[in-house]
Amino acid sequence: MRTLKAWAAGSLLLVGSAFSGGAVVAAQAEAVSPAAQARATAVAEENTAVRNLLRADAAKRAERVSAGAGPKASTPYANNYRVYAPSCLHYPMPGLPAANDPTPVYSSRVLLAQYPPNSLGQYGTEYVTLRVWRIPCSSSGQFYDSATVIALDRDANMEGNTARYPLFPGARITQGNSAPRLLVRVTDEPNTFVSTIFADEPLYYSGTFVLENFPTTSSDTARWDFNNQFTLTLLNFFAGDNGLSLTIPAYNPTEATFPDAFRGLPISGYLTGNWFDEAHSGEGMLVQTFEIPDNKLLFTFAWFTYDSNGVPFWLFGSTAVDRGTRGRISVPTIFNSGGGFAGNFGASAQTNTWGTVEFTFNNCYEMKFRYNSTHNTNGVPRGTGEKVWTRTVDTNGLTCE
Repeated sequence: MRTLKAWAAGSLLLVGSAFSGGAVVAAQAEAVSPAAQARATAVAEENTAVRNLLRADAAKRAERVSAGAGPKASTPYANNYRVYAPSCLHYPMPGLPAANDPTPVYSSRVLLAQYPPNSLGQYGTEYVTLRVWRIPCSSSGQFYDSATVIALDRDANMEGNTARYPLFPGARITQGNSAPRLLVRVTDEPNTFVSTIFADEPLYYSGTFVLENFPTTSSDTARWDFNNQFTLTLLNFFAGDNGLSLTIPAYNPTEATFPDAFRGLPISGYLTGNWFDEAHSGEGMLVQTFEIPDNKLLFTFAWFTYDSNGVPFWLFGSTAVDRGTRGRISVPTIFNSGGGFAGNFGASAQTNTWGTVEFTFNNCYEMKFRYNSTHNTNGVPRGTGEKVWTRTVDTNGLTCE
């Protein structure tokens, strides 16, 4: 699925959704129907309310930064309004669960306004398919957390049609004792501050989005907990439209319905850091993860250990993994020989195969690894076993939960 980028349509958006901003093309101004004018007003009011909530967000961030308590604008940080751990999702957003994935997916057909309008400013309509599902995040064994993702899918015969396309709906939430249909933040870029999708943005392609909170105490919204039951309502702003409402039950993962909730964390840069055994200080690993082409990650580690004589000995490994990979990953492991101190050796040292090390991250601060040596080099440490190590500190400045 391709995701929708905010304001990507540029000038086309300004013409195609002229009514959403209250600006009507002069040649059509006198001919616009009352129904079209009413819809334009409703969309403008919706987007004004969203912008006001974003301004509150920006003010809070500026206050944090000026006080020395906040990070740079591009850096995710933990806050009371966050609904999922930043280590849970990445950009680009994931697509629908695979056909053999047992994750519950809730769906319904939704009628949206379609651009372009006729001579009276009245929009056509297009049906798209709404799908809602959850992605497991933290799973410490004591609590479970998730991110709630929605997809708006155009029919195959309309996908990519830029001559006629649906307009993004208004999005509201009802939950518990909250007032009905309060605003919810919808974005296609997780872990950003201000990426927000507005009503009447063009939906050329099927898109995937995540539901988030606005960091504000405004009565126009609420602090949603998407792990609990909630009702999502999408509005097309036509006269008499009550919206399409879809109720999503509470997130109660089992190994049958959400197996990922009982597996290790996804491999990501949030796991970068120094890992060690608290009972045996002086030995440890440096773990790092890098982005590489083809939407993959490069997982690397360096194990600083000792040989049988107590002399420092290093092992290294790296492997490419798909984004979202969880659970045990097997990393081919090597060691170098034939070198010398401070470059006092020949053109290069020799690289030798040592064996494999398999990694699972139970949570952000607990790493389980299995090691198995396959070499037969005298004097080089060997063995098979399993260890559970912890991370020293959260050194990368990002929040892993």
